Amino acid sequence: MQFENSGKTKHRTMKIIIPVVAQTGAKSSIANSFHNTELACIYDSSNHTCEWIATKSMIREGTLALALEQNEIRAVISKNMPLMALGFFTDSGITVYKAENASIEDNIELFTARKLKIMTNASVKSEPDCSGSCSSCHTTCKS
Repeated sequence: MQFENSGKTKHRTMKIIIPVVAQTGAKSSIANSFHNTELACIYDSSNHTCEWIATKSMIREGTLALALEQNEIRAVISKNMPLMALGFFTDSGITVYKAENASIEDNIELFTARKLKIMTNASVKSEPDCSGSCSSCHTTCKS
């Protein structure tokens, strides 16, 4: 998948990771979160390309934070994010954006146009099914 840069708005060069619904032959829908997918899309804003990888392959040695740093991941686009996961990403210096819909392509275009909202603890806690603890999270976080 290749994306055109409209030139209207530019983000600094970065890579973005997006959880993907892993269905046979389909790699264009954003999964609810990372815990329920085995596939991720890494969008590279420097050359406007996507690469699909197995999420398990990102961690060969060391920690997830190290794997994200080594892969130059600077942002996440996701539909949902448990509070603990949001804290992990933000503590790692990674910005988390709320997906507007299930389309990877649409959300990358929205990101490029600076139209995606940044997820914060307050915005996650304001979701109707979040009471501020992982045990109540709609993404069924088991950590």
